[in-house]
Amino acid sequence: MEDFRTWYWLETVIELGGLKPASERLHRTPSTISHAIKQLERRIGVTLVETRARRIQLTEAGSILLEHMRPLIRELEGVDGVIEQLRDGGAAVIRLAVDQVYPHDRLMLALERFSRQHLHTRIELHETVLGGGPALFQEGEVGIYLGLEQVADHVGRQFGRIRFVACAGQTHPLVDRAASLAEGEVLPEAQLRQFRQVVLRDSHPERSSNAGWLGAAQRITVDHLHTAEELIRSGLGFGWLPEYHVRAENGLFPIPVEPSLCPETMMMLYHQREFQADPAHRCMIQALIDTAAT
Repeated sequence: MEDFRTWYWLETVIELGGLKPASERLHRTPSTISHAIKQLERRIGVTLVETRARRIQLTEAGSILLEHMRPLIRELEGVDGVIEQLRDGGAAVIRLAVDQVYPHDRLMLALERFSRQHLHTRIELHETVLGGGPALFQEGEVGIYLGLEQVADHVGRQFGRIRFVACAGQTHPLVDRAASLAEGEVLPEAQLRQFRQVVLRDSHPERSSNAGWLGAAQRITVDHLHTAEELIRSGLGFGWLPEYHVRAENGLFPIPVEPSLCPETMMMLYHQREFQADPAHRCMIQALIDTAAT
């Protein structure tokens, strides 16, 4: 490690053109840097620098060796950053569960903002449905949960509302029936049950319920929201998706139904109490809060 540090000092001396400017950046005296370089030369048996016109320059051998050392110097800088972050009490890993219905673009923006501030913290993201997130949270598998279901014995932060609407692809018969309705009319629930419904499986390990199922004669059950979207868009079935998603996605058409069939649910944000003082967890929570308003 000492030799790696000296190689870094040597690189800085050459980059800045002398011992004095390098000493100001490295917060070491010029004599300390010079002595370390001479010690390194003695250990490896190669002359690395020479003075020409009062300026320190690399020898040919020094230039070749420093070029080989630069990738290792960069690696060492990364390790130093990890050590500094962990020494300051920052978490090595952030584990969070986010319900799949949360807007994907906002989540990506939050993760990007967090990553810029905590370069060396790993992120483990669990994309859950309904009870899957609270189950992970209550078992201590994740430190942060953002989703639709409340968590017992924890106080959450309200995070906006998600409204679900019935929708189908352009080739689905329900789209034609909806087009023939007069203004204000809706399709009765009994008609919806005649068609195959695409539903999301609750990711809670001990539940067998499915999100939004009406009891249709046929259904396709999937684990991920994106799969449900593709199936609905293709005309293989109808289903309920977040309203913001139906508006944004080409090939998805809302189906007018009774308002009671279109639930609007509050998103909630929870974090484990023991992580309140951790700077990385605080940063992630703040990133989620900031991007939720965009």
